[in-house]
Amino acid sequence: MEKEVLEVVLKKLDKESRIATILDLQSVPALPKGENYSSTIMRITLKVVLGNGRQAKKSFIMKQLITKGDSGDFIKEINAAKLESEIYSVVHKEMTYLMEEFEDTDETLWGKFIHYDHNLSSILLEDLKASGYSLVPRQKGLDLDHAILVLNSLGRYHGMAKVLEQRGIICKENYTPYVFFTNVKLIKSFNYGSILNLSKVMQETWGPEWEEAAKKLKKISFDPFAKKMLSMGSVHTETNFTVLNHGDIWSNNMMFKYDFQKRPIAVKFLDYQIPHYNTPCIDVTYFMYLGTQPSVRRSNYELLVKTYHDSLVRTLDKFGFTGTKPTLEDITDTMKRLEFFGLCFFVESYASLVCSSTEAFDMEKILSTDGKEGFNGDVLREPGMIECLGPDIIDFVERHVPELY
Repeated sequence: MEKEVLEVVLKKLDKESRIATILDLQSVPALPKGENYSSTIMRITLKVVLGNGRQAKKSFIMKQLITKGDSGDFIKEINAAKLESEIYSVVHKEMTYLMEEFEDTDETLWGKFIHYDHNLSSILLEDLKASGYSLVPRQKGLDLDHAILVLNSLGRYHGMAKVLEQRGIICKENYTPYVFFTNVKLIKSFNYGSILNLSKVMQETWGPEWEEAAKKLKKISFDPFAKKMLSMGSVHTETNFTVLNHGDIWSNNMMFKYDFQKRPIAVKFLDYQIPHYNTPCIDVTYFMYLGTQPSVRRSNYELLVKTYHDSLVRTLDKFGFTGTKPTLEDITDTMKRLEFFGLCFFVESYASLVCSSTEAFDMEKILSTDGKEGFNGDVLREPGMIECLGPDIIDFVERHVPELY
């Protein structure tokens, strides 16, 4: 077939599948209450006429960030909407080009970006549900099969980001340090406030065997606690392997596709509102402690870290990275340095992420009262929560709390 003829055929095919007219539009919440605290997520369903005259249904996701109150001020302060739109429109686009350049036929790790409205702080995205992706119920956490897939995929994501950095496409100066390691108000309101709320509930309702641990948590002083948390961001030196991080990589910020045996075979990451530049082990630690079932993490920690490292190095090699690659020992040592961060976030936050309640906390009230109000203690009283949290609380109290008085 001649080039000119093929060009006409392909243009006709493209025109036939394009949206020519929108006949109807409906908008409904895409997530139930309690599943997202920083934005409103709507599913927009369209009845359309395509270029070939056929009527069809199309669906998209509209994400509008909160802009009012203390929560809105915080989101505007970190410039979340602009950052996320740039990750989608620049970084992911270049990652797609990179995959095409090297004939990488693996699934992309992100959904398609369609539009960003600066005035409304809203982003229009592909509806991944229409492509067969689904969320794991947040109450379940991720099992070993899901965790292995995520860490393999995270290694791919970090590896491609590092190659783009080496090519001058990603500039580390464009990203502020991780907000959880720099924002003292957030550390006091959310992190420290969570610890005090946990100690109170433990002492009141967990039984006498937990009183001593509860008292030790209650004795934590804010200044040494904040100093320790702020120090977590300083693991970055010029000799460390550093990369663009996702920033909020937990189970509700990813969707999975499954094979006919219900095994996870592909994942798409969501919510790129707090990207930052530092060691990739921040993302790995965050996911291991907040995205994975605690028993899975405890029993398979070394396997999961190795899975991530193998994928990272394999991706760097695949896409022609010429810099120094981290060894497994490098990654393991950095993970060890970040254990305080992981354990701290787990004992503070995990119950709120997996509880049955849709009102685990009120972020607006937490921020406006410096953490004195806004936490729902009932989530720590739910059945099975002691067994879920207990081993890591004991570990945190024994290994880290003594230096926080």
